[in-house]
Amino acid sequence: MAISYKSKLYDKERIFTVAVDRHGEQPLEGVLHQGDQPMGTCFTGYYELAWQMEQYFAKLQYPRTVMDRRELRSVREDGAQREVTREAKRREGRAGTFTIRVTQRQNASWQGTVRNTAGRAFHFSSFLDLVGWLETDLRAGSETEAPETEASPQRVEEYLRIVMNCPEMMKVLPDTLVYRFRKEKRSQTFMIRPMFYEHNTCQGSIYWKEHRKQVSFRSFLELISMIGAAVRDQSSWEEQAEVI
Repeated sequence: MAISYKSKLYDKERIFTVAVDRHGEQPLEGVLHQGDQPMGTCFTGYYELAWQMEQYFAKLQYPRTVMDRRELRSVREDGAQREVTREAKRREGRAGTFTIRVTQRQNASWQGTVRNTAGRAFHFSSFLDLVGWLETDLRAGSETEAPETEASPQRVEEYLRIVMNCPEMMKVLPDTLVYRFRKEKRSQTFMIRPMFYEHNTCQGSIYWKEHRKQVSFRSFLELISMIGAAVRDQSSWEEQAEVI
């Protein structure tokens, strides 16, 4: 067994099972199970999957994060926490089932192993790596080949579009992406500029137009966490002084 910060942690508790029910044109959808628990939590999209796993890591206190999480907003509570958690019984996913073991959380990202039901395993060195392998496996099935692991502008742009599932995305400059989310007559606009591609992920800056705030991100996981938390926080919409 592994030793967590305050207590003993059995090996099976470190393993997560992801049962994917829907994949393709719509956002990824399924159920996340921790250890051998009979009930799991439902998720829609990669952001929700990542957020739920981060909550488990905090509860288990394993694996310990090396870097404190950066935020676009100075708030204690992510807006997603206020949503009602949906649960489902343990079962196989209609589109695919995977087991994920995260052993480290270095470089503001995850490192570990993912395995499909055919027994094919992939060692990922970042959350971007993990998303790439899951997307490749879900598209190709049992004949999955290992995806490209080297981060690049094209790869980051492709998976950012899939993970955020944003209908309004544009490239205003060769190195700058703009994502806009709308709710009623208000919008949240993020200008993203990846500048470096180290540790099989990306680093750069993100500018939140409506709140005039810029923050540097150290990984693809940190980038989507910033955007997801800002968009899902109801107060961020209510505090807008004007419609932009």
